Amino acid sequence: MAKYLPPLFTRLYLSLLTAIFASILLTFYLSEQFLQRSDVVDFYEDSLQVFIDVSSYLQRNGQTAEQLFKDDTVLDPEFEILWQKNWDANADCEHCKFLSVIANTAIYQLSDEQLLAVYPLQQSEEVILISDKPANSSIFSGDRRQQNSSLITLFRNDPSEFIPYLLLLIVIISLGTTLYFSVRRLQKQINQLVKVNQEFGRGELSARAQKNYTEPVNELAQSFNRMADAITETVSENQIFAQAVPHEMRTPLSRIQLATGLLRQRKLKCEELVLLDNIDDYIDDIEKLTRQVLTFSKLNSISNQCDHQAKQCIKLDDFLQGRIKRLVVDNNLSINLNLQALQLECDPAYLRLIFDNLIKNALQYAATHIEVNLKVSPKNLIMLTVDDDGPGIDNLQFETIFQPFSRLDKSRNQETGGLGLGLPIAKAATRRINGHLFVSHSHLGGARFSCQLPLKVP
Repeated sequence: MAKYLPPLFTRLYLSLLTAIFASILLTFYLSEQFLQRSDVVDFYEDSLQVFIDVSSYLQRNGQTAEQLFKDDTVLDPEFEILWQKNWDANADCEHCKFLSVIANTAIYQLSDEQLLAVYPLQQSEEVILISDKPANSSIFSGDRRQQNSSLITLFRNDPSEFIPYLLLLIVIISLGTTLYFSVRRLQKQINQLVKVNQEFGRGELSARAQKNYTEPVNELAQSFNRMADAITETVSENQIFAQAVPHEMRTPLSRIQLATGLLRQRKLKCEELVLLDNIDDYIDDIEKLTRQVLTFSKLNSISNQCDHQAKQCIKLDDFLQGRIKRLVVDNNLSINLNLQALQLECDPAYLRLIFDNLIKNALQYAATHIEVNLKVSPKNLIMLTVDDDGPGIDNLQFETIFQPFSRLDKSRNQETGGLGLGLPIAKAATRRINGHLFVSHSHLGGARFSCQLPLKVP
């Protein structure tokens, strides 16, 4: 449902315009009601005075209303006054609009500028009808009440009727224009912040927000820049530390190797030689660990132009077959290859780290069979999958196995649990070429590692 909605700032702008339009219409309506009420009250007071004068006239002359109105006596030049023996609003004033009752006097609207007051006479069903005097027709002329003139005719006759609507249009255009540029500017600044945030998330740690934003966006930009500075400083320190430690460890390791070599030249017992062999194995493990730590650190370092400079157009099917020949030494394992002829332009070092670590992981845990597939997925992505028939991986460990030094086998022995950096390195290398690496259950019964890569690496 949300994908069919317009963007946030568009909804905000339309909401503001709607609120303004509704507020102005409500103001016009309330004003019109108030003015209409005022006109009704004024008309009632004026017509009441006329009714009092007519009643006084009847009392002074001892006449009935019927006798008075048989003569063409002009009682008031501003109002038309009529007598009616029986009054039925539904029949006698069918096209009238009832407005209100004030002091037992019903007020009706005959037309836009003509009101009618019905004053009942005491102790009878007779009424006195007092209305604004029309120009050329009787009170109950239906033609006069039903105005069928066009808008052009109405504008020519009374252009003042359109002034409120013209004012409404001007206010909406003025406020709408002002709000549009303000909202548009705010939207542009937010979009720039989002773009900087995305660049920073892709590893461009030098990305920073501009400082010339308006309130309150400038506070958000400054907060982002402070956070980015702190993260960049921390990442730089960690990278320096991670890259320096392996280099610093090589000197003592070389000295240990030299010492074990000198000891071997002496006549030692078998137990002592076994200990020296164990020391050499530990040194080899430490060297492999330092190399992997250094590789992992470089993969997670700040992105630079080297990634673009090292790109090559690689035939993936030939590349994968060549890597399998180098890595597979166990003839007891059956490896089934289903490789589609595809090409990818990327750094071959990243591709080698991805595939080598996935194959090594499969070789370590597979029982008898490994299956490698390479094809284009329905989402137009390159899909590389490596399946094995090993013990598989529990669902709870699908994410943890990609964390550094996380192993299913708690042993630090490389022959069993490994060093715990192979899969994290593969995931980091996949991320470097904007891919996605994840694990699931295989149809062979073991684990399936799937690597999604874009057809064209940016």
